[in-house]
Amino acid sequence: MAEPKKRGILNLKAFGKNIFAKFFGFEQGVDITNDTAVLYRRNVVIKNIIFLSNIMYSIILLILSLSSGQTSDWVVTIIALPLTYVINKLLRKLINMDPEDKTKQMVAMYVAAFYIFFSSVLIYARLYQNQYFETGAYILMYYAVVVISLYQEKRLLSSSFQALLALLTAIHLIWTYNFHGLVNGQTFVEFLPAFVQLPEFSDILLRTLLFILFYFVVYAIVSMGQYMQEERKKELIKRRQVQGDFSHIVGDLFSVVFSSSYTLMDKRHAHQVQMMSEKLANNYGLPQAKIESMNKYALVHLQYQEIKNLLNDMNTFDEQTYDMLKEKTELGSQIAKRMQLAQKCEDIARAHIEDTANENFLKEMLIIQPEIEAQIILLCDLYITMRGPKPFKRPMAHSMVMKLYQSELANYFDYDLKERFLKFHDEFAEMYNNF
Repeated sequence: MAEPKKRGILNLKAFGKNIFAKFFGFEQGVDITNDTAVLYRRNVVIKNIIFLSNIMYSIILLILSLSSGQTSDWVVTIIALPLTYVINKLLRKLINMDPEDKTKQMVAMYVAAFYIFFSSVLIYARLYQNQYFETGAYILMYYAVVVISLYQEKRLLSSSFQALLALLTAIHLIWTYNFHGLVNGQTFVEFLPAFVQLPEFSDILLRTLLFILFYFVVYAIVSMGQYMQEERKKELIKRRQVQGDFSHIVGDLFSVVFSSSYTLMDKRHAHQVQMMSEKLANNYGLPQAKIESMNKYALVHLQYQEIKNLLNDMNTFDEQTYDMLKEKTELGSQIAKRMQLAQKCEDIARAHIEDTANENFLKEMLIIQPEIEAQIILLCDLYITMRGPKPFKRPMAHSMVMKLYQSELANYFDYDLKERFLKFHDEFAEMYNNF
């Protein structure tokens, strides 16, 4: 019973992460090397945050209206609902007007930033007289700076801070401590010495210094984030350049290999080798999992068409393309190895037909793909090659090929493997004749 419950919790967490990534993920489906696309995504995320902020503002105003019961508070609350809806809709229209136009996205960014700090100022103006709401409303100024910092744009943050600091100073003097009431008809020269000694001045100074300190911390975070973003972008651009160069090199290499080894890609011959290899592997007692892997390897070089036009598939440089390039490169590596094994077979056959095989040649051949699966494929491939016609040889009878396996060709293969092949040689001859 605990397992389904745990699975349900995990599914709920995954669902929550997916929802968050969709609406608030800054890199969700974005090419970070495209500055306009990044800015558009940031605008979309900030718009969603503004939408939640508007809901929060409406709830705050509703709580104020319920607590005070005054008609004026209810009027402001009712007006705020459609007003915030219209603002969010206009911002959405501005962002989606042209997602590929950087100028329009910059305009949307500044409009969103202006609305964020201006709305926080208006909410504070509405709530500062209520001692239970004043502190929470004041925190919205800091909230505005944090939201604007999500753009990771130092110039925007600096401009917003200057405007917000000016507004905050005005708010301190006009609303928070009623500077006009404190003056009480005094001249500036008379008022200033007295004002400096008041607790209100100390509080205003402390609030201003804390706000400046908070800004410097946020600015440092933004500077660090912007630097890391630029470095990531540079690294990604370099990786894509390397990926493009690598694609060209591998594509050219594959083209050369395929053009020079086209004779090794005979489908009939390959399927005949695969069928005999499976039979020999079973006789040898190879595990079924290895037999299935060997069967795929025996025919893998017939998939060369899938990587022949490698460069034509590299139109974009996203993660999907990178994964496809990796997959095709791994396939190309398998094809190259299989063709190496086929070439090894032809080299051995030619060397023994032309009587050029010696001790050094044997050592060189034994180094190439000594795995038992490769030996099975090679043994069957060599048998079929010896039996059939080649430009360098005539077809050979089964009995003649068996004599070669008992003498000259025996050294290329595992002893037990060779013995299993010789024991069932009549079955392999029948398979060859009936194919």
